[in-house]
Amino acid sequence: MKKRVCLWIVLLGIFLSSCTKLPVSSGELSSQPKAVKEFVGAEIVEHGDLSFYAVDLKMGKVVAAHREKSALVPASVMKIVTSAAALEVMGGDKTFETKLMYEGKIDKAGLLKGDLYIQGGGDPTLGSDGISAAPEAFLADWVKEMKKARITSVNGDIIVLDDLFGYDGIPGKWLWEDMGTDYAPGTYGISIFDNIYTLYLSSGGPGTTPKIIGTKPEMKDLTFDNQAVVSPDGKRDIYVRGVPFENRRGFYGIVPENRAELTIKSDIPDPGFFLGQYFSDYMRKNGIKFKGKVTTARVTAKRPKNPVILAVTESAPVSEIIKVLLTRSDNHYAEHLFQLLEKVEGVNVVEFWKEKGLDVDSLTMKDGSGLSRGDTLSAKLLTDILVYMDEKKELKFEELLPIAGQDGTVAKFLKETPLSGNARVKSGSMSGIQSYAGYLEKDGKRYVFALIVNHWNGDRTDLRNEMEKLLNGLF
Repeated sequence: MKKRVCLWIVLLGIFLSSCTKLPVSSGELSSQPKAVKEFVGAEIVEHGDLSFYAVDLKMGKVVAAHREKSALVPASVMKIVTSAAALEVMGGDKTFETKLMYEGKIDKAGLLKGDLYIQGGGDPTLGSDGISAAPEAFLADWVKEMKKARITSVNGDIIVLDDLFGYDGIPGKWLWEDMGTDYAPGTYGISIFDNIYTLYLSSGGPGTTPKIIGTKPEMKDLTFDNQAVVSPDGKRDIYVRGVPFENRRGFYGIVPENRAELTIKSDIPDPGFFLGQYFSDYMRKNGIKFKGKVTTARVTAKRPKNPVILAVTESAPVSEIIKVLLTRSDNHYAEHLFQLLEKVEGVNVVEFWKEKGLDVDSLTMKDGSGLSRGDTLSAKLLTDILVYMDEKKELKFEELLPIAGQDGTVAKFLKETPLSGNARVKSGSMSGIQSYAGYLEKDGKRYVFALIVNHWNGDRTDLRNEMEKLLNGLF
């Protein structure tokens, strides 16, 4: 009797073990296309995690899937989630306005007895190098309109209303190592020159400290804790650290020896205040006197009651903003669209996609750009969003994605392969993360895919080569 009971226990254990064994994808790996099996079985991803999904757009048929619902850290392919929502909610022609206004009286001598106000509308392209307009063109227009209004001097202040999004300009889940960098500037109601300045240095002999030559544009109040060292082996690894609204930046790392000029870019700590300062100097250089002070909505409660609009500067349209941010993977542009959606349009991006009937259980958004390691996303949801946008033909979302093998961050991806020039793809890349998603065409058929890998063995270049083999082998 005891032997029979023991046998049943053993059989039950085997049965339960077989029931709880997790499949590697929506189908067993043995049923996957050869290219998928080879990629999943590659040594480089042996200790990592990945999510892959691909669909034939015309047939609506799943071409391949592997752990397609896994919630992984996506990096910059998160920009697809944000920009696609922004394009549908706001439309491609939508623009954002920055207004120059005054309140007070202009006397016969051209003296403005009152204050100037700069009202921010969340435009990330004001003075940006991502658009075709000259960076200071809007300033020239502002001065022109002031002179047209006969203003020759101002006896009041410049008050910058930069509080459209509030002042939590840095998402709480960004890392300290991102603070102060050129790829992680703060996001506020006012942006100027991409909220970035360039720091110029020169270096001498090994073991010495590089000298700070200056900044462009000039950052009058900014000071640096210079902890950098000149390296004897010619290596360069320099970085700036700092937090919003503090006029102090730490400068660290190593630089090559005996260089007349070295540069590194960093964030403008207080873009609204900086714009006010910059404009006051610009006015003086162009013959308009100003002796007042510059302040922002962050430190004063003063607001205009009956302002007169002098000039309105319009941003690039949303479609152009999206094209730039997807091509060069611009965190600054992406975070502005995210803030405009959530705080101006009143649209929660996760709920937006849920209301479209998509399964958003894998989606966690701590920001709009994908810089946060608290973000999660699955390949299936990413693909579902791309399929949804393809159905919205009038929005032309596919045309805003960069061309693989030619443009931006994907200029080298799929280059010199049969898919080069035949795929529009967004990339995502951070330490331990590599992802791609987009549309591709082969033999008259159109497909959409998403591929996310978290952690791998070896070089990133080797992983990208394996990813290229997967896509070229599958399609």
